[in-house]
Amino acid sequence: MSQQAGREPIYDAHAHVFTNDAARYPMDTRNAREGEDNLRRRIAADPITAERLRQWWEASGVVAGAAVQYNTIYKTDNRYLLDATYAHPDKLSAVVILDAQDPETPAQLTRMVIERGIVGLRLFGYPDATGAYPWLDSEAALRTWAVADRFGLTMVVMYAPGVASPAPLARVGSLARRFPRLRIALDHFGWPGGGDPQQLGLVPVLEAMRKHRNVYYKLTTINFRMFDQAGVDHAAFVRRAVDVMGADHVMWGSDVGNTQESYESMAAQARASAVLLDETERRLFLCDTARSLFQRGDR
Repeated sequence: MSQQAGREPIYDAHAHVFTNDAARYPMDTRNAREGEDNLRRRIAADPITAERLRQWWEASGVVAGAAVQYNTIYKTDNRYLLDATYAHPDKLSAVVILDAQDPETPAQLTRMVIERGIVGLRLFGYPDATGAYPWLDSEAALRTWAVADRFGLTMVVMYAPGVASPAPLARVGSLARRFPRLRIALDHFGWPGGGDPQQLGLVPVLEAMRKHRNVYYKLTTINFRMFDQAGVDHAAFVRRAVDVMGADHVMWGSDVGNTQESYESMAAQARASAVLLDETERRLFLCDTARSLFQRGDR
């Protein structure tokens, strides 16, 4: 379905797809938070394929979106993601996961851009024993960043644990200065939460990132669930985030495929969270900011 009256178009910045065809697309479910057995049962019973996702998007007024490699199931094996997005180029854009420190990654990333039309690379990791994040900006990782910069990809960063922290954010800021033309998107908004209730979770270490105008912020259903637990109003947070970062730097993503909630409900929450924005801000937050980063040909 196309956009209905009263429903603004949405571009989903953060969707996960996966199949239960394990023979063709092997899985690596080690370290799954929900437990490997539970995850494999979910995969078998309720695969979120590209075809199903398209149907949900159509029903919910979502024009297109970024399919983000699902680390929980596939780690750095991007074969299903690449096949799914290649089969649906009008709707799904691919954001792959690779190990930035692997010496083979720059060449592999180059091939994926040229042969499969990917639009982004997602880096994911934990701190080392010293609390540092060398996987972000080691000498080897910088060669991967340089390839992304050369091709105009969007770099997506998700650091763990899920707390806004000076250690990874300082490295992201340094990378933003080193690659000023490269767009960097922080998954789950860089994990807002805690601090002064008047800040609505937008703690100073995150607010300080606004000086880096090539850094963008993905607000997802995971954030909304965290806000619910902390008593933070979704719409109030979005209003403050737009005031601080700008509507052209904040976007919504569902986390479908990982967050187990109906897509219709997630899309409704996205629109409701934008109720305090004006028409131009709503359009940017719900659709145009994400589309400018992830839509094929729009970057």
